[in-house]
Amino acid sequence: MTSPNDHDLRRSLSDLMHERTLPIYRTPVAVRSWVYLVTEAERAAESAWIDHLDPGAGDRSRLARIGDTGGAIWERHGEFSTWLKYDTDISLSADVKKTLGFGKIRMAEFDWLDAAPGWVFRSVEISVLPYEPKDAQLQTVIDLTQAVCCDVFDGAARIWSDFRMHAKEDKPGAGRIYVHDKGLENDEASRLLQTLLEIGHYRKLALLGFPVARELMTWLKGAEDRLAALTSDMASQSASQEELLERLMALSAEVEQRVNAVRFRQGATEAYARLTADRLVSLRESRVAGFSTMQEFIERRLQPAMRTCEAASRRLDDISARIGRVSDLLRARISISLEVQNQGLLKSMNVRSKLQMKLSALVEGLSVFAVSYYIFSLVKYIIDPLVDPHLSHLLYGPIILVILTAAWLFITHRKKSIGHGED
Repeated sequence: MTSPNDHDLRRSLSDLMHERTLPIYRTPVAVRSWVYLVTEAERAAESAWIDHLDPGAGDRSRLARIGDTGGAIWERHGEFSTWLKYDTDISLSADVKKTLGFGKIRMAEFDWLDAAPGWVFRSVEISVLPYEPKDAQLQTVIDLTQAVCCDVFDGAARIWSDFRMHAKEDKPGAGRIYVHDKGLENDEASRLLQTLLEIGHYRKLALLGFPVARELMTWLKGAEDRLAALTSDMASQSASQEELLERLMALSAEVEQRVNAVRFRQGATEAYARLTADRLVSLRESRVAGFSTMQEFIERRLQPAMRTCEAASRRLDDISARIGRVSDLLRARISISLEVQNQGLLKSMNVRSKLQMKLSALVEGLSVFAVSYYIFSLVKYIIDPLVDPHLSHLLYGPIILVILTAAWLFITHRKKSIGHGED
């Protein structure tokens, strides 16, 4: 019996289920994460920097150095990269309780970031301790007046965050999330940290589309006014078809240029917003009296921005469709004008054809006389020397009638034969 052959993607797709997980299975732990926006032009420099950090490694989408008490992880994503460092060498000393573990990891001490290309887009500190602080302790590191607090993972942990950048000597500033470990088990700490990081990352990345949408809305107002004016001029026929067509083509080109410029950002914004919503659901939050949950806080601030982005996208699609309808109307108008011109041209051609037929009939009559005159002249040259002049004058009359009749019959016969040939 032969052994079955494995599919080429069997192992890679199986390993995919375990990729991008944090190897953090115990607390206390301090985590610091950075999001770098990296352009396509900077990707080569980033690859070179990763090669410098880990020469000879084949995977250029993730680099991890995991130790007994901490580690560092770099991951490449579509338009951004994440850099993360964590430390589990934390004891519940008086100093740690005072700072709640924040400031344990500093950017200046993370040598991986020394030559990292791109722009810092987000940075966050997460401290996970099996310690429930007093409000006064929390207030020193998190602004409780505008903080989020909720139980997550069915009450296995409680989180606090004020969604603000806390910048002191460590530049640039970082957001802070404090997690009280009330009984996280197995890989729950890893999953909770990964979820909190992704919620923050995707939430802020989704907001990249908001300035684009606001700028687009401003432009759309002017474009819609131009289209309305163009439609009014077309209805009142106050402008020529050539002018209307030129204006419509210019507006259509601008709209298509805008579509090409913002379509990627619109799609990415929608995807990031959906990912944020999915990760919020996976927190399994429960309310803490006096505070908003993370989902309530994020939706209250994120959803208006996303609605603006959706409205801009709909208005852009709408004006594109309206331009298409106006273009159809203008083409129909031009087509009707051309048909009217063609009908006038056909009428004028019919008139000219009738005139040509009359002229042709006149020419045929004249040609009968011309041919007859030419033939009679030849006959006369023959008769005059042979016949007496008095007798020849008597013969001229009948000869002329015969010649005229023969010429008319000949020309009529040729005309009919030509007509039959054309048929």
